[in-house]
Order: sequence, then C-alpha cells, then structure tokens
Amino acid sequence: MTAQDTLAGSRPAPAAPHELRRRLKVSHVVCLAMADASPAMAVLLLSGGVFQVGGTFAAGAMLVLSVVVILIAMCLGELASTYPSTGGSYSMVRSVLPEPLAWITLFNFVTQGIVIPASLLLGIPIFLKHLMPGLTVPNEVIAFALLVISGGIAITKVEIGARVNIAILIVQLVVVGLIVLAAVIAPAQNPVDIVLHPVALSDGQLVAVTLGMALATLAPAFNVLNGYDAVCGFVEELVGGAADIGRSVIYAAILASVLITVPLIAGVIAAPDLTAFLQSDAPIVYAVESALGPWASTILDIGVIAALFNAALTLQMYFARGVFASARDGLWPPVVNARLAQLNRFSSPGWAVAALLVPSVFLIGMSSLDWLIMFAGTMIATVYFFVAVAALFSRIAHPGIKRPFRMPFWPLAPLIVIAFTGYALLTQTRDFLIGELVLAGIALLAWALSKLWRRAG
Repeated sequence: MTAQDTLAGSRPAPAAPHELRRRLKVSHVVCLAMADASPAMAVLLLSGGVFQVGGTFAAGAMLVLSVVVILIAMCLGELASTYPSTGGSYSMVRSVLPEPLAWITLFNFVTQGIVIPASLLLGIPIFLKHLMPGLTVPNEVIAFALLVISGGIAITKVEIGARVNIAILIVQLVVVGLIVLAAVIAPAQNPVDIVLHPVALSDGQLVAVTLGMALATLAPAFNVLNGYDAVCGFVEELVGGAADIGRSVIYAAILASVLITVPLIAGVIAAPDLTAFLQSDAPIVYAVESALGPWASTILDIGVIAALFNAALTLQMYFARGVFASARDGLWPPVVNARLAQLNRFSSPGWAVAALLVPSVFLIGMSSLDWLIMFAGTMIATVYFFVAVAALFSRIAHPGIKRPFRMPFWPLAPLIVIAFTGYALLTQTRDFLIGELVLAGIALLAWALSKLWRRAG
C-alpha cells in the first residue's frame, strides 16, 4: 500500500489492540528526547572524535550545527504533525516518498536501535570499574545484565520509562553544570579565540585550522548533536493535538543544542594546555579534572554511567516503536507482523523491544564495536537526508493536506538540510560509504521480497 493510498483514506484505521494510549505530556516527550540526546555522553565521550579531526574548531562546528539542527527540527515537526505515526522518521518518509526510499530509511533507522544501545551499555563497565577498581566481572556480563534491566523497563508503561529517564537526566544536568562551573572558576582560554582562531594538532604542534579541516569536522560533529528526533517516536502517545508534536521537537532541538554546545565550549575554555587537551582521549574530562581536581573525576564517572544507561533505555523505547509501526503497516511476512504489531498488557510494543534486544545480545559479545559505532553517524545522516527530501516534496505532492504545524522558512529549511546531510554523506570515508550501500541494498532486497509475502497475504 502506498502513501497515496493512505492519504486517500483507503488504509483502515488500526485495530484497537494495535493502538497506543495517549499518556504523555509535552514535558515527558521532550525529556525522553533529552535522554536520547544525552548531553553528558555527547560532551564527555562523543566529542573526542570531533576534537581529533578539527581541534578547537569543534566549538565552532557545534555552533554551526546548532543552527542546522533547528532547521532539521522544523522539517521533523511539520512532517510529524502532518503524518502522525509512532514510526518516526520511517513513517514520515513512507507518507511522502516512494516505498523503496522508505525501506532504506527504515533499515537505517532500525539498525541504529540495535547497534547504538549495545555499544552504550558496553561502555558502562569501563567507567564502573574506574569507580570500583575491585570489580572483576567481565564487561560483557555487566552489559548483558544492563541490557536485560533496560529492556525490562522499556516494555512497561511508557510513563514509567519517561520517569526513569527524567530522574537520570537530572544527574546528567549536574555533570553538564560541573563542566560549565570549571570554565567559570578556572578560565584558561579566550572564548573569542576558540571560535574565531581555532587550532589543531599536527605532528604534536598547534597549527591554525584550515578550511579543509573545518569542513571535515562537520560530519563527526553531526553525530554529537543528535537524539532530539526521539520526540517523533512518541507522537501517538502524546496528549493533545498534532500541533504539539511540532512544538515539542523544536523545544527538544533547542534544549539539545544548548545543553551540548555550551558545556563543550566551556570545556575548551577550562583547558589549561591546548596541546595536552587535544592529545587526550577524553579532552573535556581532562579540562574539568585540571580545573576542579581529581574529585571531579568521580562525579564525571557517575554522570557518564547514568548518561549511557539513560540513552540506551530511551533508544530501545524509541526504535521499538518504529519496528512496531512497520509491522502495523504490514511490511513483513504476516506471521512476523502479527507478533511485532502486538501490544502487551502495559500497552507497550513488547515484541518489538525484543526484536531489538536479541541481536544486541550478539553485538555485546563482539570484541569491538568501534566501526559500527562510527557507522551510526552515516546512518543518522542518511535518515535526515530523506526526512528533508520528504519535507521539501510534501507540500508539492500533497498541497491540500492539513498541516497542524507548518515550518517557517520553507523551502529554505529542507534545502539547507539536504545540502548539509548530503555533504556529510559524501565526506564519509570509503568503508562507511560502502557500508551504507550494502545496507541500502539489503533494504531494497527486503522491499522486493515484501511484494511476494504481501501478495500471498
């Protein structure tokens, strides 16, 4: 069934067993999105790769990206309010663009829900053992136990998961505040120079950042400021009108930009030695410990552990709803759809959560997830690229449809996002591009096979 059929009203309303309950307020979904964006994790961990590529231009890159993120949120907000479905980005693309592109979006979308939580939970034992040096339990065992705990929360009532995430998010805000405090108490770098005169390491020496280095920084920075789109995965559980989801995703994007960009810049300001800062595996941690002393390391460890678990839980809840929506749309063989489109007694997509947890168990057993973690950035850029294309063509293809939330600056906003994400994809290394082509090929094969089982059904 095509998106045009859906808009024409030929698609039947979902049966009651497949309807999610509206139990979340705007504050709930925004907090869920903040848990996915995970400011403490983004600043303390994910930013390390950005500093390696572009030096202190990481600060400028985040400022640029903050603007782009608001434009992406505008596209997401209009599409989510116009085509409200818990499938998030996949459902938006399916409602506007040809079905093969929707399948590519779906595979990029769902694969993140398998790879990223597994990698996040594998990171927790590292910081846990730093807090408790006597702990000898293997990292994989700890990660597996945390996977079971987070999965158990993810299949309960959605408001329980939201409350857990809000509580852990408070811990993250304490950590983010600590980084800003370090810059206030012990400023060592001029913020104007950080932004306007960035430097990077070259053969152990500080050199001025070139235009090429600056452009290359944008792609990895794209992976740091992310997660605000999780709002769209809870659209069918949001109390209120469809316009609320548009405002919610804008609020989430603004909050994520502030809570990640400000402490990242503060961390650079607090760095006493830029050479040592850029040579560190965790530059922001180095800066905070230098400014506040070793005691800050304990708080940072606790904050990172909370952030990693927080993000893993939210991602399981978010991406499981995408799997649930795809089954409800009848994309898979009938026997698979029957299971994945079921809601449990908590009105949560329990089988969809399990569909993500099972392959995550195997990934946790892998010796290294580094390539898959970095490949997640390519998948994110691909999804946003198709979302922007859908936001551009939605008004052209369906001019008469009601839009509870209309983005400002159309078509400028989607055009800028298309250019930015397209550039981010083109500047990926060859192995990531090959990986994306393989994933797209698998998605197209699944689309072709789906015609057979849908015809049989």
